[in-house]
Amino acid sequence: MPSALNSTNADGSAMPVSLAAHLAKLEPSHLKTASQILDILSRYKLRRNVALPKSNEGELKFLVQIHSKVVCGETILMCLPAFPFKSPNTKTKVLGQLPDKAEEVALIHLNGLCTEIGKVYAPGAKLMIISDGLVYNDLLGVPDKDVWAYGEALRALRTREDFGHIEFCRLKDLVVIDVPDELDEIRYVANATNFRHALLKQFSRPEYNVSSRISEDEDTCLTYRGYIKFLETDLQNVYPIGEGRSKKKYKKGVEYIAKQMLMRGDAFARAVRESFPDRLRLSIHPSTGETKLSVNLLPTNTVFTTPWHCTIAFRSDGTATTGHRSEFEGDDDFELVYEHDKPSFFREKMCFSFVKE
Repeated sequence: MPSALNSTNADGSAMPVSLAAHLAKLEPSHLKTASQILDILSRYKLRRNVALPKSNEGELKFLVQIHSKVVCGETILMCLPAFPFKSPNTKTKVLGQLPDKAEEVALIHLNGLCTEIGKVYAPGAKLMIISDGLVYNDLLGVPDKDVWAYGEALRALRTREDFGHIEFCRLKDLVVIDVPDELDEIRYVANATNFRHALLKQFSRPEYNVSSRISEDEDTCLTYRGYIKFLETDLQNVYPIGEGRSKKKYKKGVEYIAKQMLMRGDAFARAVRESFPDRLRLSIHPSTGETKLSVNLLPTNTVFTTPWHCTIAFRSDGTATTGHRSEFEGDDDFELVYEHDKPSFFREKMCFSFVKE
């Protein structure tokens, strides 16, 4: 990270004068603590993230935001739109419709991020996970009921494993709508469409041109590419290629859905900003780092970093890796492990050699 008191970015370009002047006025001890917190966040950074000059400016903006909390002795509050629902492709990508060991490891990872911040800053940190499941699930053919079940299972996991730094938030908490504060499955499903309509009515922008945003905005383009990549496998069983649907037609359909997701995502991002203006904004998507910190949810060296898009496997040396279900099912070195009567993760088989003396 560039020196917080330097007037240039890491690439030698000058940072905005107003930002440089503001940094120069920060109290050194508070600035040191804020820098330590930002360094911890950097250790959890998405390794696929792009390295652009804007990311340096973004880090400095986040440093100022963290510093403002440190000065007041306030808890570092973060938010992360994520954990929507399991991929509808349970044949080759994921093990089922409910959270498994991959989600558990992800929550351990994120709770650990907050714990690490607490080691250098006594007020600590909390992370609010904002489920975006109802924003997109109908586009992927995932029932509202499955979104509810996934979210409830995550909350039960948080309670069972005592992930005390993790909080959860639903779409209903971001929109103005007359529904009961406490929802059960029936009321949630009955109002799912109302939640989506309220989001688009209250936060969508009529002037938003998705094609222009893709070509002009780097973050939007990166997200669009990511959407297309996972949709191609997510939807292959929902809309199989065959008679009446060519590969070209399937590709066009995937691109259309990706653009629909971007339009809804823009409204959702605005809702998050207005609901939680003072929280550090984390993201699962690669970005320029200008407005959000892209983080890795799983301790893996593969490109599969979100637990709802992959499965997790443990090697015999204790390290973890991630990939599609079909990858591990096709590898004779791995075996499927069940927990609570459902498939949960893959494990490398142990080979023992017994020698008679």
